[in-house]
Amino acid sequence: MKAQCLDGDRLSIRTSLRSTPDAVSETLREVRVRLNHMPPLDCLDSTWEVIVAEVLNNIVEHAYDDSHTGEIDLTLLFGPTTMNAEFIDYGRAMPNGTLPCPRDADLDVPRADLPEGGFGWMLIHSLASHVEYRHDGGSNRLALELRLDTKA
Repeated sequence: MKAQCLDGDRLSIRTSLRSTPDAVSETLREVRVRLNHMPPLDCLDSTWEVIVAEVLNNIVEHAYDDSHTGEIDLTLLFGPTTMNAEFIDYGRAMPNGTLPCPRDADLDVPRADLPEGGFGWMLIHSLASHVEYRHDGGSNRLALELRLDTKA
């Protein structure tokens, strides 16, 4: 993982990770450690982590079908109020080459009939101020911007 301070209050992080749940967990832990050692970024809320974890886990599960043989390139740029992220993988493209549309789920059903998944894209779209996807040759590129708050 390569981390670089920019302008005193911004942090750039670049890394590559294998497409495994353990690699995702370890990457998130390492990013937290970097942020915790860099005021004022040490006071950011955990929204960034929820979104980054959701995207990385989607790549592991869907782009690489849990094969654990893929590579994911991750770039994060943290500022005092925003995080920009770029995810690049070389797995299967999104269906129809487009981002999934977030869908509202009917939660007014018996517990046994509650949907099991499909909330990730709704969460990403509701929290990110910008989300862009493209399949470029043999790679998938997802870029997003997220507004951040500090812990109260």
